Amino acid sequence: MTQIPGVDAGVEFLERLLERSERNPDRSRPASAAPEYDNLPSAQQIDRFHELMIAAERFGAVEVQRGRRDRVHLIERVRVRDPALLARHLGRPTATAVAQQARDGLLPIASTGEPWVAGLLEEMASRWARGESAQRLNAAEIDSAAEFFTLLSAISRRAAQGLDARTFSFRATGDTKAFDRHASRLAAVLAVRIGQPGATPDVVWTHVGLERFSHPVHLRGPVAVEGPSGLLVDGGGRPFASVHPEMLPQLRFLQIPTAVLTIENYASFNRHVREIDDGSLVVYTGGFPAAGIVELLSRVLAALPGDVPFFHWGDVDAGGLRIFRYLEESLSRGPRPHLMTRELAEAKGREAPVDPSLAALAQSDSAIAGLAEWLAFGGSPKMLEQEALDPAVPRHGA
Repeated sequence: MTQIPGVDAGVEFLERLLERSERNPDRSRPASAAPEYDNLPSAQQIDRFHELMIAAERFGAVEVQRGRRDRVHLIERVRVRDPALLARHLGRPTATAVAQQARDGLLPIASTGEPWVAGLLEEMASRWARGESAQRLNAAEIDSAAEFFTLLSAISRRAAQGLDARTFSFRATGDTKAFDRHASRLAAVLAVRIGQPGATPDVVWTHVGLERFSHPVHLRGPVAVEGPSGLLVDGGGRPFASVHPEMLPQLRFLQIPTAVLTIENYASFNRHVREIDDGSLVVYTGGFPAAGIVELLSRVLAALPGDVPFFHWGDVDAGGLRIFRYLEESLSRGPRPHLMTRELAEAKGREAPVDPSLAALAQSDSAIAGLAEWLAFGGSPKMLEQEALDPAVPRHGA
């Protein structure tokens, strides 16, 4: 019981007991602690401590257990009887009440975003109810939390696409520096959301389109971009063409492609467009697809007949499977796996540890749920990098 200067030792002791109760509300035994009399050097301090414990016991907040025989005049242990009464006795609301108030105040903001933003708020409120911080924010920091959820909700609605951080920050909150104050926690949340925990902020910002100049989309296929002065981009150019996301409204098909194929890895993309020409529209995703790539694919899939197959070729590992799942969840129709099979991984891959983090994907309706189950629970799973395989024409009937 290390006493904080200027704080009564008995009050601090009771505060710590309450914090223990709040951190583990479902504990089978009430939180309890033994006084450390070595930190109460004078008889006056001991008497004061005893008075506070007895007062709390009379209030119904705690139970005081005294020593036996020659130590009957000392308190052996103090147990929490009623956390709500203890908080009231200490003159403060419970962590649960503070968390509920914060949650109610933030929910209208979080609800302006995608449903997962409100889900994050519920997770944070659950931690606040245990007296913990969440995303390095506590329940009392309501203004900062409101700013954070305002930015996160706007990003979930793709309001950040094509903007630099300061412009986006001002449009979302009216403060150009709000984004800077929350950049690290935003990046951490979004990295998990896109399936890349630990990704650098630059990767995250590129993914959500938060940059002054978006990266071009590399592709090869029967498409073109035309402007008032004529042809701007020929998608059939060798070895491939690059289309800036701002040009997408001007993109048109020269003919219906035989298939749409997205490729995760740059080396595999380069080999495929150089070695295979089957009339497909081939798009490089650059790992997790950025906003411009998702926009391109959304336009393409909406414009093409439903019988034009859509494939994705990625690594057979946790990252590759999460990229595949992200495409499934982000587009009007999901891809089919190309060269992503257990048989190929067993033949060409290398041993890998099981990855239980793929359990949810394994239990989903994803087209690669079987692969996810093997990597998550299989006896001897293997990972397969795209570079280990030669490019191949997608099997349309598979």
